[in-house]
Amino acid sequence: MGLRIVSRRGRDCPTVFCDHCGRRIRDARDGNYQWRPWGGGELFYTHKSCCHAFEQVRGGDGCAMELECLPVYLGNGLKVKWRAARRAAALLASI
Repeated sequence: MGLRIVSRRGRDCPTVFCDHCGRRIRDARDGNYQWRPWGGGELFYTHKSCCHAFEQVRGGDGCAMELECLPVYLGNGLKVKWRAARRAAALLASI
């Protein structure tokens, strides 16, 4: 499930869903992204309250980080120019 585009009030919005319970993660502070360092490192998203149950179902021993950190790490890895990105996002949102 993970990351999907959801239409809200006529706008297409990237939205994160919990790969354990299937519900939307509404606040980054309430979520984790998880991966296994082996097997390709596929990302999964969970509510913090679902993190341990998700790991148990998948066999444990995965890694988890707070979802709030993911955009920063992605932006750094992609060499995002934050000021320009914010302007571009504001422009596109206004259309």
